[in-house]
Formats: sequence, C-alpha cells, structure tokens
Amino acid sequence: MLRETWTDQATVRYRFSSTDFTLGDSLPLTWYDGVGVEPPRDAMFDLPKDFKLPVAGSVLIGEKGTILIPHVAMPKAFPAEKFPEKDRPLVAEVDHYVQWADACRGVDKTTSHFDYAGPLTETVLLGTIAIRYPKQSLKWDSTTGTILDHPAAQTWISKPYRNGWEPAWF
Repeated sequence: MLRETWTDQATVRYRFSSTDFTLGDSLPLTWYDGVGVEPPRDAMFDLPKDFKLPVAGSVLIGEKGTILIPHVAMPKAFPAEKFPEKDRPLVAEVDHYVQWADACRGVDKTTSHFDYAGPLTETVLLGTIAIRYPKQSLKWDSTTGTILDHPAAQTWISKPYRNGWEPAWF
C-alpha cells in the first residue's frame, strides 16, 4: 500500500487488558471495515437469518447476546425475547450541536466528552496505522504514546515539526 492510498477493506484485531468488567485476561475486539466486510453471522446470537445488517454501525457480540448499533438508528439487542425493548431505559434525545454549545458555555457535559472521545479516537487511529502492517502485531503504550515493538509503525504516531513550531507536549 502506498503512503497516499487507503485500503478498501480491512479487519483489525485489538486486544485490551482486562478490567473488573471483563471475563478472562483480555478483551478482544475486531473492527471490520469496507464493502462486503462484516463479522461472521454465526457468531451473532440468535440474529434472525433475514435480518439485514446496517451499512454503518457497530455490532457488539457478548457472552449472552448481540447488540446491533446502527449509525443513525436505535440499537437492537438479540435474542430479542431475552432483551425486550420494554425493559430498556429510555434516554432523552439530544441535539448534539446544542449539547456541544452548552458544554462550551459550561452548562453541561457532552455525551462524547474528551475523556471518552480521546481514548476512542486513539484506538481507531492506531487501527489505521495497523492496517499498514498486515498480519503483524503492534504493542501500544498509552502512557508514553509509543508503539513499543515496531519502529516503522511508530513513525506514523507523529511528524517532524519546524523549529519553533513544536507543540507544547512534544
């Protein structure tokens, strides 16, 4: 792949350290991207055979069920009889533009504030670096902002800055 081009299909596998909320010693997560690339249907719990996956969104496959989160629609949980919609809490709709402006004025906090969006963005961007190195593993140290085991991949983390224009954290 050239530096100036992008792949039309990708599968990126992440492995996160365990927490109090995970089973086992890690949490695997797979990102499927591109036309015709999707998770294996047999891994999704009781997803109806005729159910069409959304064009964009997320699928969370857990130990007891599957949650489909379309990009611009309400999530659906499967098996449906195990997770009836009536048992789910209702969350008020918000205009995210107004929510952002309110947060800027100090009125409230956005639902995707930087404490949430920063680590999420870091994860996605690391996936875009990993795509350049197929079938290789990259080990990330989030405290130092360093790919520990792959010097070529590390070059994508930052860029050279002109003297006098380096960011304060550099």
